[in-house]
Amino acid sequence: MRTVLEVTDLRKRFKPGLWKPRFEALRGVSFSVQQGECFGLLGQNGAGKTTTIKIATGLLRPDGGSATLLGRPCGDAAARRALGYLPENPYFHEHLTPTEGLATYGRLCGVDAATIAARSPALLARVGLADAAHRRLRGFSKGMRQRFGLAAALLHDPELLLLDEPLTGLDPGGRRLVKELILEQRQRGTTVVLCSHVLADVEELCDRVVVLHRGEVVRMGTIRELLASAPRSYELVARGVAAPLQQRIAAQALASHEQAETFTARLPGDALGPALAAEVHRAGGIVLSLTPERESLEEWFVRFVQAGETPVEALPAGHAAAREMQEAAR
Repeated sequence: MRTVLEVTDLRKRFKPGLWKPRFEALRGVSFSVQQGECFGLLGQNGAGKTTTIKIATGLLRPDGGSATLLGRPCGDAAARRALGYLPENPYFHEHLTPTEGLATYGRLCGVDAATIAARSPALLARVGLADAAHRRLRGFSKGMRQRFGLAAALLHDPELLLLDEPLTGLDPGGRRLVKELILEQRQRGTTVVLCSHVLADVEELCDRVVVLHRGEVVRMGTIRELLASAPRSYELVARGVAAPLQQRIAAQALASHEQAETFTARLPGDALGPALAAEVHRAGGIVLSLTPERESLEEWFVRFVQAGETPVEALPAGHAAAREMQEAAR
């Protein structure tokens, strides 16, 4: 599989003021993105996500390391033509309409006028802006601006789509629309890099993620790998459970209830659920389901951040690539 985006030992320092010392925004960031995958870039504010994306677009130059797009340096003009980019806070020429804006940005990407005219109506309709195609952008809400920015990023049919917080400011309908568009692009073979604070959306959309913390890669892998842990609880649903056994299970459960002769209990830990399900079966009851409950990506991320910095040695098994990259970056 072809590598579309590769960053190696990226380093970037900024000087916030004349008398203030430089600070390191990136401290040896390394990862690669493969063709056709949706790749998530996670981290707290100030972790280095946007700095990484701006280096990938060629808008910033790294102080150390390298970044390549389709095998070319990210600042290379040919590489940038293969890139669609939606920044976190996009700025548009306010006096233009969406139709005029797509014509302008399309020409800047090297798309001919006939192709722009053919693609624009369907693209504006797909992002829900067909009725606003001839309104001035200055009157658009933040959500409408985000959707127009996505249309502009897709107009030239890029091989790589970089989306920095694309769901910000969208109502529920707009969020669903944008997520559907991302999934459509992935199905078409477009590579997507998604930077988002909405971790439920990352969990839904992304194949792999990298977690940045204070300018370093501290976790990398698939969603399944990041959340690979013992269940924190089980939900037991059964029928034919005798009253004494129900009472004993309820005494150990986080919550329990009986409805229509079906007994349901939420049991803490990774061992109690299977043990009590086996006991129900031995007593002649019918176990309808025993469902493990694992933490979501958002819960995992909050727990990870609250735990503070995690050294390389603490990375879980299966993250050899992340560990090697971090070691190389030091």
